[in-house]
Amino acid sequence: MENELLPRLDGSLPQDEVHVWYVDLSAWETEVESLLPLLNQEEQERAARFKFPAPRNQFVISRALLRQVLGRYLRIEAREVQFRSATNGKPELATASVVHEDLRFNLSHTAGAAVIAITQHRQVGIDVERIRMDTNTMELAERFFSRPEVEWLRSQPASEQIPAFFTCWTGKEAYIKAHGQGLSMPLSSFGVLPAHGTDSCTLQLKVYENPEEARCWFICQLELGTGLRAALAVEGENPRVRLGQLTTGLNVKSRLTT
Repeated sequence: MENELLPRLDGSLPQDEVHVWYVDLSAWETEVESLLPLLNQEEQERAARFKFPAPRNQFVISRALLRQVLGRYLRIEAREVQFRSATNGKPELATASVVHEDLRFNLSHTAGAAVIAITQHRQVGIDVERIRMDTNTMELAERFFSRPEVEWLRSQPASEQIPAFFTCWTGKEAYIKAHGQGLSMPLSSFGVLPAHGTDSCTLQLKVYENPEEARCWFICQLELGTGLRAALAVEGENPRVRLGQLTTGLNVKSRLTT
């Protein structure tokens, strides 16, 4: 499977599509103060509590751009976008849409990067991580991963073990975020690994005590460039995944994953 180009942010969203917007946070750092007024009072107060500039900027940029992106799809101003927490704590829209029914979203950010996933009528989760070469992969895997995942990771060449760990980790995080159960779902109760006999971006889900659950989800990797791992989890089968990049001024640069 090849993710398709998303050439512009025009707010159109066919029901069979999932749109993913990538943000290079470093390119937006000079825009932080102009983005801050887009946040509501609670978000601005939260931004003010950060002790260090880097996490504050990450929060302000990602949250403001989430508002701008959702505003385009909803045909409203960014500051008019309203959020609420579902019963499981997962953020969702409180703003009704006259354009798209049941709009769903998910946001993830890491050092230097953020991703936003948008779709309709289906649960969605996304995760992005900066690959940290000092990660103790096997120790973490033994603590949190399922036995098949640990065995797969151990089988990887030493030079590939850390990137492989983040491939698995982002897939698991994306599924947990989409499912909405959070930390109540043990990480070892399911596995997410590269699918055998398919293209390189597809990830295979196995829920060990409920095998039929895996049929309800589609999970894939997203290629965002060197040093990053990202994964998308979507309810349903074989959605059309389209990927674009937001640049300053909300210009859009198309990106392609293979």
